[in-house]
Amino acid sequence: MRKKILFLLGGAAIGLFLGLSTGVAMQGTAYNGAIVFGPLGALIGWLISGNEIEKMEEPRPTTESESEAIVSFDFEKWATSIFLVMLAIFATVWNFHIDLLKMVRLMPYFREKPWLFFVMALVLSVLFPPFIVPYLVCYFSASHFGLTYENGYRASIRDV
Repeated sequence: MRKKILFLLGGAAIGLFLGLSTGVAMQGTAYNGAIVFGPLGALIGWLISGNEIEKMEEPRPTTESESEAIVSFDFEKWATSIFLVMLAIFATVWNFHIDLLKMVRLMPYFREKPWLFFVMALVLSVLFPPFIVPYLVCYFSASHFGLTYENGYRASIRDV
């Protein structure tokens, strides 16, 4: 259950950021963008968490000191978990990108020449100027989860 909440909060944070920035960029209000993209990001985070395998619940604490440790709130651990979940959401977007390349049968060329990923990012950023930033964020997030030639440049986010 904790994993679903973390993915929901991480998706909502990404959605709020995108909503606030697109609301201003599209000459609307940032408030309207946040209202639209915040819940949408939370929904996407929740859907991604449902795709992952849930770990078994930890057993209940037996001693009083262990129960106090669970009740105490560790902000650093919570912030790290939210950040890792946001990385996992961006890595999922990267995996979707790889699936699209497989669908149009271009992935063998990209596996043979990995520099084509950079060329594609440059070409798409010429057509859609703000594209390069999310592309690089997704790439670096996916590289955190182990992008290699052997796994077909897919991120394995089962570890989150």
